[in-house]
Amino acid sequence: MTILLVNGPNLDMLGRRDPAHYGTFTLADVEKAFAEKCAELGVEPRFFQSGCEGELCRAIHEAMGYASGIVINAGAYTHYSYAILDALLLAKLPTMEVHISDIHSREPFRRVSVIQAACVGQVAGLGMASYTVGLEKLVRDHIAPHSGGGAAATGGGAASPASPNLGSIRQQIDRCDAELVAILRRRLDLSALVAASKAGTGKPVRDAAREAEVLARVRDLATARDAVPAAAVLSAVMRISRERQYDWLMSRAADGFRTAAGFPPRADASLDGVSRVSFAGDAGSYSAMAAKRLFPGAERLPSRSFADACAAVSSGRAEVAVLPLANTTGGPVDTVYRLLRRDLHVVRSADMAVRHCLAGVRGATENDVCVVSSHPQALSQCSRAISERGWTAEPAENTAFAAAEAARRGERSFAAICSPEAAEANGLAVLRENLCDTDVNATRFVAVARDLLVTPDASRLGLLLQLPHRTGALASVLAVFEDRGLNLSSICSQPVPERPWEYAFFVDVVAPALDPDAIAAVFQLERELPSLRVVGWYGGDGA
Repeated sequence: MTILLVNGPNLDMLGRRDPAHYGTFTLADVEKAFAEKCAELGVEPRFFQSGCEGELCRAIHEAMGYASGIVINAGAYTHYSYAILDALLLAKLPTMEVHISDIHSREPFRRVSVIQAACVGQVAGLGMASYTVGLEKLVRDHIAPHSGGGAAATGGGAASPASPNLGSIRQQIDRCDAELVAILRRRLDLSALVAASKAGTGKPVRDAAREAEVLARVRDLATARDAVPAAAVLSAVMRISRERQYDWLMSRAADGFRTAAGFPPRADASLDGVSRVSFAGDAGSYSAMAAKRLFPGAERLPSRSFADACAAVSSGRAEVAVLPLANTTGGPVDTVYRLLRRDLHVVRSADMAVRHCLAGVRGATENDVCVVSSHPQALSQCSRAISERGWTAEPAENTAFAAAEAARRGERSFAAICSPEAAEANGLAVLRENLCDTDVNATRFVAVARDLLVTPDASRLGLLLQLPHRTGALASVLAVFEDRGLNLSSICSQPVPERPWEYAFFVDVVAPALDPDAIAAVFQLERELPSLRVVGWYGGDGA
């Protein structure tokens, strides 16, 4: 049987590298001692060293063809190479991880081993002996018992210890879990008392300095190996404790908070009385069709742009505006998301299938076309055809306006990408049907109004969140929704214009109208984030 010894980057520099941690022996000394121990155990050694991650992975792959096990010191790759982890998982060879120094008492980053999950054990801090001790443990405990006696007999026939009883281990784990639950209950009860003590003082629930002190103390109490997981567990516990405090505070300010946040007392709003709807484009635009579908009996007011359609609502000329929010192929409509940062609220949504056609003057053919015009979203949704035909793309404010421009120019070389309805309304011929990159192309349209209107069928809460610029900020916010059993159906980032390289996030939370858990999440996040705005609580066939 053959055991492969793998050494990673900088280990060829042993003897010259930081003697306080790595001693004065060389890699040749390591390989000599390893070979002697292999002879004692009755196995054959093979050696490989490289500072290249890819070469190390290749050596592990090749070991699948000849080796019975691997001893590996991956050097710095130990702490972040998921490629080596994947290679070891693929090889499925018994692998012992070894380190010359005690990585668990050194810098924080060295205490983490990402490859440990693929190894049967770890030996660290024994100097050069880490290699020979690790080799002996690998052969005697993980290879010899399965070898039919070969290596074990040659190495002295040491018996493998009996495997621990799984049922007994699980019983012990169950007892640990019960203890954890009891301790957690006590801690959460104390958190409610903290909230009571802070009530009326103006002190915030979240005290970042206090949390940092708690985490530092926990790391000191834990062993070097357990410091990172202990801190992670306490971070989660503190987050849940804050949620308990917010729940206590909200139970005493629920009505006042709902009013301040703009939530109505009941979800009984109706959109049946909407009489005027603005939209971007003219007859045949997809927004016009969406407006007709959402509000079939209302007067439809065409506008030049999405901004103009929203301005009609702000001025009172229209009660709602219908806007395209996102497309399954082209992604979010950034212009519309920017408009939603203003004081408008989503009150309804609808998903519509989009089938763009190529429309040109009558008598023209597809081969005559050199330039195509449409809204940038439509151009992106038909990018494959545009690229294949070598057409020049000319952006337009709206798909229907592109059709009108094609009719005005009357040139066989100029065509519009638009709806068949827009082609017909402008007297154009359909030169090619369904130009989209995919047969499944749909756009979500939303209706926006000045007020936050919550209808009985509302099922989606839209929020605009501005996050603090710190590590893990987004993950912390998402954890709040997860803790309260709330599912996010979409999330979209948008740059904050006045703060370069910072981003706001639009999130849609799946929640029935005025759901208490969703309101509790808003109550908490409004107090922990730099900015939070309720964009809408709405329903519709796309909600």
